[in-house]
Amino acid sequence: MNHPVLDLGSNLEENLKRWSNALRGLGAKLEVWKVVYSGKRKFWTAKEISLKLKGKVSPKRVTEVGKQLLGDGLITQVAGEHPIVYEKIDEVHHHKRRILSLVYSKAKREALPTKRDRSHVTVNIKQPKPKQCEAVEITIDDIDQFKKAWRRQRGKQKPLNPLPESRFKRGLQRLFKDYGEYKDHGGEIDDFHTNQFSMGGRRYGASFALKGPGVGVKIVTPGKWGKHGNQIQRMVKAPARVFLLQSELQIDQYSVDQLKSLVEHKAHQEGRKLFYGYIDMHDSTRLRKAYPNAFKI
Repeated sequence: MNHPVLDLGSNLEENLKRWSNALRGLGAKLEVWKVVYSGKRKFWTAKEISLKLKGKVSPKRVTEVGKQLLGDGLITQVAGEHPIVYEKIDEVHHHKRRILSLVYSKAKREALPTKRDRSHVTVNIKQPKPKQCEAVEITIDDIDQFKKAWRRQRGKQKPLNPLPESRFKRGLQRLFKDYGEYKDHGGEIDDFHTNQFSMGGRRYGASFALKGPGVGVKIVTPGKWGKHGNQIQRMVKAPARVFLLQSELQIDQYSVDQLKSLVEHKAHQEGRKLFYGYIDMHDSTRLRKAYPNAFKI
């Protein structure tokens, strides 16, 4: 089994900072990692991890999170095994406690010295502000095109019966005055994208993933977004700064957690602030009641 080459002798602080930043979103990603590194056991399957977490994270969600942990260099995968078998990395396990202390403390992460930090001499001159690398959660109450819905309170009205996905998409297009053609063929990056989206008077490129009642479930889990369960991942690849999920069904918390993690990763890669959020059944109802003409056939 070929493990990632870790130069811990000279790059320990850099690796600790990278690992703790990869896990800092908490949620399913951290829980799966903690199971893999619990006790002396070295190998785990997705089903075994899910059982250890008492079903709080499904085996399918474990495999989705496992791909992220593999990319972060925090676990390895045993080649040729089916079902997939995950393996802890000895060098990472040795620093488990320190990694967790950094995950839970932003102050400790920021105070961790790295070679890059030490290579700079501190002088009293003005430096340009660093790029903002963060993922900020937004709601419909932040979006200029949805102003009429702002005064309609959540939970004060029973959710309306779900509209077909294509009809809700048309309603969004009318609100954003976007007259493009967005056909659903199963392999598209997103269901709808526009550069007419604005917050606080400033325009942004925005990408939407929509899920209508045709999916045939009451709760939309990560695996139900798209034909192959990878619609959220594909959407975040879009050249946009805002990423939103929408469904008049119940949106599973792990769907939101996956979106958050992916947008955070993209924000750090691109070195700029990005935005994410979701429009659930209650906010969808607020939109439809505030703009009834937009959502008519």
